[in-house]
Amino acid sequence: MFNLTKNKIIDTNFFNLLILFFFSFFINFYYSKQGTFPIDTFLHYDSGSRILNGDLPIRDFWIVSGLTTDILQSLFFKVFGINWFAYVMHSSLFNSVISIMVYLFFCELKLNKTKALLLSISFATLSYTISATPFVDLHATYFLLIATLLIINYFKTSKIYFWPVIIFLIFLSFFSKQVPVAYAGLLYSLILTFYFIFKKKYEKIIIIIITIVIFLFITYLLLKMLKIEFESFYIQFIDYPRSIGSERLANFEISLISIFNKYKFILIPLTYLIYLIFAKKISLENKVGFLVFFSFTIVMLFHQLMTKNQIYIYFLVPLLFGFLESEIQKSKKSFKKFISHSLIILLAFITIKYHFRFNENRKFHELSKIQINQSIKAEGIHSSLKGLYWKNPHYLGGAQEEISILKKGYKMINNTNKKIMLISHYQFLDSISVKKLNAPNKTFTSDGASMPLIGNKYYEFYKNFLNEKIKKKNIDEIWFFKHENIPGNVISNYISNDCFKIKENNIFLIYELICSK
Repeated sequence: MFNLTKNKIIDTNFFNLLILFFFSFFINFYYSKQGTFPIDTFLHYDSGSRILNGDLPIRDFWIVSGLTTDILQSLFFKVFGINWFAYVMHSSLFNSVISIMVYLFFCELKLNKTKALLLSISFATLSYTISATPFVDLHATYFLLIATLLIINYFKTSKIYFWPVIIFLIFLSFFSKQVPVAYAGLLYSLILTFYFIFKKKYEKIIIIIITIVIFLFITYLLLKMLKIEFESFYIQFIDYPRSIGSERLANFEISLISIFNKYKFILIPLTYLIYLIFAKKISLENKVGFLVFFSFTIVMLFHQLMTKNQIYIYFLVPLLFGFLESEIQKSKKSFKKFISHSLIILLAFITIKYHFRFNENRKFHELSKIQINQSIKAEGIHSSLKGLYWKNPHYLGGAQEEISILKKGYKMINNTNKKIMLISHYQFLDSISVKKLNAPNKTFTSDGASMPLIGNKYYEFYKNFLNEKIKKKNIDEIWFFKHENIPGNVISNYISNDCFKIKENNIFLIYELICSK
């Protein structure tokens, strides 16, 4: 993709790339510090640090997604230390990389460099920045996006070495989160198979299949080397998440009016683009390339409707506008310059609109209804959190009061001589404590998304998993922060009632284990 010749590097591309790198990095870095929504903000914090300390996802703590993101975060912690800076360095650098890839793709579409830069700045504003901290869905989406752009570019260059890179990116996306790449993989496979058969390029199919088999074999070897049981991997990362998706699909309801109102700036340009593409004679390769991008857009819309997260797919708008700009420039209409300029102006307004809604108001992390300016420095909890400003939308009191509770709780944790298991959404406490907190999961929601509930076919498997961890770690007590109100049944559903008694202090609700471990 992205053929930067020596001459290109010494022209405006170099300066555009420099501008884009710093803009995309620092806009993400700036908004990452604005407020906290613990269950999402710290989703990969403790898990990243635990990997450095020898605990592995699947083997030592239950996960349903996020493997790639956790491993990448552990690498950033390894290089920069376990601190907030290293955490947001990860997401900020990722935002820069994907924004640069999008810019280079626009250049391959023969867009004016200034417009390519403006479109890419819009993308950088609406992509990772809405979360700003590492987040599983975003990593999965943007690995898939880069793979998609490479597939489209393949039809322009026919470079065979693209395919190992594309398959590797698809694997990274899948091991970040199983969807949306599972949906996209099915559609892409159908499109590419029909294309290669029609063009009689059977060797390409063989190369892709061999590459997939090699990556699957490497995955199997890594599981064996890390002593992660294949059954546990299959259940935690493939079959149990699939059952969650099946339940959501069974309860899926659709309102066309609601969908149009939310996604009109995606649907309208997509419809117009379909008209432009198929209303004229273009090569089969261009049509197939567009069909791949169309599939990506539809997959993202479907995934957004299925997920319980806030809307995060408005990054599709600058991508669609980029394709529109490319098609308009190919036309012979006398007023194409007017349309082109109008698109950029319209995109500016759309970007500003969503920037204020999602970045300024931090809507993705549910901070839009609180006073962000009341946040205070999180380094009051621990020096490693320097740079973060604390304001939790789910804590009814003030930020200083919550920090005071966390400091007292952190002190109690460090001072106890008991071996404890902490059940909490504050998934950074293990990283700053002098002792392991042995969390069995990454999250502790009671809706079935964190662990199998009673009635699920994997309930007994998880029950055995949890009890084995308690026995192996010789856990004496299981602690809950009282103010978090995490339901006690995330533990009591899996431990016999006569095996614990409940006590409490002013900070924690404590399940004291009384059965022999």
